[in-house]
Amino acid sequence: MTQSFLSPEQSARRIDVTSIENALVDLLVRAEESDLQELGMHKGRMQLVDEAEQTRILANLGRLTAEVELGGSAANALRAMALVGAEVSYSSCVARDTYGDSFSARLEQLSIRNRLAVVEGATGTCLVVVTPDGERTLNTHLGACRAYNRLFVPEQDIKNSKIFFTTGYVWDTPEQVDAIEHALAFAHANKVKIALDVADPFVVSRSKQRFTELFRSCVSLVFANAQEAEMLVGCTGEKAARTLGEQVEMAVVKDGASGAFVCHNGQTQHIPTRRVNVVDTTGAGDLFAGGFLLGLVRGKSIRTCGELATLLASDTVTHMGVRLTSGIELQARSLLL
Repeated sequence: MTQSFLSPEQSARRIDVTSIENALVDLLVRAEESDLQELGMHKGRMQLVDEAEQTRILANLGRLTAEVELGGSAANALRAMALVGAEVSYSSCVARDTYGDSFSARLEQLSIRNRLAVVEGATGTCLVVVTPDGERTLNTHLGACRAYNRLFVPEQDIKNSKIFFTTGYVWDTPEQVDAIEHALAFAHANKVKIALDVADPFVVSRSKQRFTELFRSCVSLVFANAQEAEMLVGCTGEKAARTLGEQVEMAVVKDGASGAFVCHNGQTQHIPTRRVNVVDTTGAGDLFAGGFLLGLVRGKSIRTCGELATLLASDTVTHMGVRLTSGIELQARSLLL
């Protein structure tokens, strides 16, 4: 399939991808399923909690210990792109606290353009509990992220980008919604391609109608997993990709062990998965999106975009947390030759 997702003018822009999303610090914990019950968490689900509830749970981890890492869906995707030299920009809100300082320093370390706004309050955290089967369960406290408003939107970076990428997680507070809607309108007006990862079934349940409107008005690329796709269009797999592809230029439906299905301008391709030993599925979808976007901004075929996506996604699930194997950069670069 010929790749023509970006126009020559878009391909010439300096920044590959600019993203707005929720800046979260991941707190990664290995636990048994019985621990989930004791913590009051529901396996495989993401739920929003307030600061008091997050503090209560963290104080009751007992023998469980947490590893700390930069998190947030879009930040995970961008770090995968930055690994192989992509020029990427990230905007969100953090607080004037230790977690906020750590998040900012990590962006600098990863060579991601830092467009964070610093506000009062507490930096957002995501407690990620991973059970022996590799499934992850999340409690998210958005914290300072919820203070994001249109004044913080990095318009110049968006204007100079090939793709503007965000996820459904930012459709939360009125100010966040106003900011992301402004950013989408600005990107569309400046002929920047818009990519949206719907992110979570919880998000779809809240914003399905708005997402459908955006698919038809300004979103060019949508990512969804099987459950999210079924909630959006009533089917899964290749049929879901084709159905979503009637609403957007390109639809990517991730269908677990069955691989992924990509529909671009009415033509569908299957991207097979890689067989690996799964340790932790945290961030797999994020790394898939990052790899796929990387291929797009480098003008590669759908097949190569899919290979990059599955390479990064299948590698990160073999680690605890969103991490990549040493040397994966060389494998990714070889696919871009």
